[in-house]
Amino acid sequence: MTRATIAFGCLAVIALSSCAPPVERCEARVSSEYAQVSRLLAEVQGNLSRGYAWQNEIRDGGGFSFCAGGYNGDYGGWGWGGVGLGTCYGGTDVVRTRVPIDPAAEMRKRDALQKRLDALAAQGPAECAARYGQAQ
Repeated sequence: MTRATIAFGCLAVIALSSCAPPVERCEARVSSEYAQVSRLLAEVQGNLSRGYAWQNEIRDGGGFSFCAGGYNGDYGGWGWGGVGLGTCYGGTDVVRTRVPIDPAAEMRKRDALQKRLDALAAQGPAECAARYGQAQ
């Protein structure tokens, strides 16, 4: 896909979503926030059960290796007919490390996220309907 195709697709989705009635846009925002808060709550509960959190660190892969196949002039090497050998320089590596947590702070975070999740479940769609004057 070209960038123009992707950009056009994104603009079309934005244009079509702006055509939805306000109550539907409100409900979509509420359900999106509900999903995000649920994901965060699951992450915090996992941290509490493990006793530590995971942190992703992006590092320069800087390695050197020989790559085979698919030579088409993209990397330095030799080849013929689309097959060849060359050198590849590594991109980035994601290193996952354990990070200690403060259990009391994680519990407070869990409780706050749970309250927000309960509020979204109980009042979210009703608030949208009340705000935009449509019956549930």
